[in-house]
Amino acid sequence: MTTHAGDVESRSRPGIHVTVVVANRYAFDTDAATGSEIKAKAGIPAGFDLYRRGRGGNESIGDDDSVELHNGDHLFARPPRSPSTEQVEE
Repeated sequence: MTTHAGDVESRSRPGIHVTVVVANRYAFDTDAATGSEIKAKAGIPAGFDLYRRGRGGNESIGDDDSVELHNGDHLFARPPRSPSTEQVEE
């Protein structure tokens, strides 16, 4: 099924606006920050796990870890794993 721009407008309800944020950028005034400082600036809950994307894989950043920041760093956070979702080794 093909959707045309006019079709979307005719189905939308007046007064309803949705904003989708794909990626946010945050500026730091220093070249190093702790995981906690990064989370605070980005509004990430304290219990979430923080990572930096890298060529060799994702680097875990602990709350007390001081990391050197570079322009273009890609960081992301995940909610903590609950014990029920972790796999048990047999």
